[in-house]
Amino acid sequence: MTRTSDARSNPELRKLLAAQVPADFADWLDFVAIGALLAFSWGADPFVFALLAVSMGLPYLFVGPFAGVLVDRMDAKDVMIWANIGRGIVTASFFFAPNWQLLMVLIATRSAVDTFFTPAKQAAIQALVAPEGRPRANGLSHAINQASKIVAPAIGGGLLIWVSPQGVFLLNAVVSFVAAGFVLRMAPIRTVAAQDGEVAPGMLASIREGLKEVVTKTTLRVSLWMMAASYFAVFFYDTLVAPLTRDLGFTQTDLGLSLAAVGAGGVVGAVTLSLLREFKYPFRWIALGSLVSGVTVASLGGAEMAAQKVGIAVFVSAFAIVGFFSAMTVVPFRAIVQNSVSEKSIGRVTALSEAANTMALLTAPFIGALVASVASIGAAFVCGGVIMVLVALRAAMLRNHS
Repeated sequence: MTRTSDARSNPELRKLLAAQVPADFADWLDFVAIGALLAFSWGADPFVFALLAVSMGLPYLFVGPFAGVLVDRMDAKDVMIWANIGRGIVTASFFFAPNWQLLMVLIATRSAVDTFFTPAKQAAIQALVAPEGRPRANGLSHAINQASKIVAPAIGGGLLIWVSPQGVFLLNAVVSFVAAGFVLRMAPIRTVAAQDGEVAPGMLASIREGLKEVVTKTTLRVSLWMMAASYFAVFFYDTLVAPLTRDLGFTQTDLGLSLAAVGAGGVVGAVTLSLLREFKYPFRWIALGSLVSGVTVASLGGAEMAAQKVGIAVFVSAFAIVGFFSAMTVVPFRAIVQNSVSEKSIGRVTALSEAANTMALLTAPFIGALVASVASIGAAFVCGGVIMVLVALRAAMLRNHS
């Protein structure tokens, strides 16, 4: 398979990115519908919403590593097709859930199926794009992901005006099937591991091999730790954006604007990186992105702690800045992993990275909430910002690495 560094001259990459649009859209289209069903139809208590986050996240810890091994042994195209079909079937089954208990089981099942898609997508980008072009390809991929987080929930919420949450579930299932159809247009993407014909070791042994590769490669190990730390910093304060908005004297509408600003900033930042003619020294970009994001987040927290009044333009702009510079952190990390890992293990290493990020998702919000209860909401933002600055300092120490 011929690799190119320019998406414009790489038809298979264009097909992959086109398929990612409905696939990522399907991740968020029914998010509001699930919340509406739980809150308004079934009157679920707050514990159920905490369980929702667990149901969405735990499969990435327990199923993801095994999914990564299978990705390394199969055609990435086939994995993405079946992941989208499986997600569509499970999403359609949401229609028949009679209570929140069964819905949680189905959501966990969908997340388990979803664990196959991202490792397969990253393996496909690695197979299709030359190393120097991977930051640009990942920039475009990240832009699609961020845009879907803005547009899909908004459309899903709007659909609730005309249809029931169950109707949104069925529509979302169709979107997943459409994504599978887009992937069908691609040529086969067989990894080295899928082609070599060697007898594969057991699943646990393969996972250990992936861990060994992470441990023995310094750049890869440091990158994954910094990526997990970055996600931990974000989740430390992310669930507290609403109370911070309230405590600074803003409205629900202002909250919506700030969340949209984060997503829009992420899209612009990712596209900006994808347009660069040359992308050298990714750790410098990580250092810059983490530093600016960290200082901005900590400043918002400091304003709350000092009871300092902040204008709405400054408030929304701060979230746009965080989104923009966060993209400069996430995109280089993806490229570093692809350029540091062999094609035989890209799937399992990506899955291990997703598991580490999920661990941050499942722990950081609780620690952030504890800090907020002991000190203040702003203190949690300051702590998250400090973690980002520490990531920036560590990345700056690796500034000479390509």
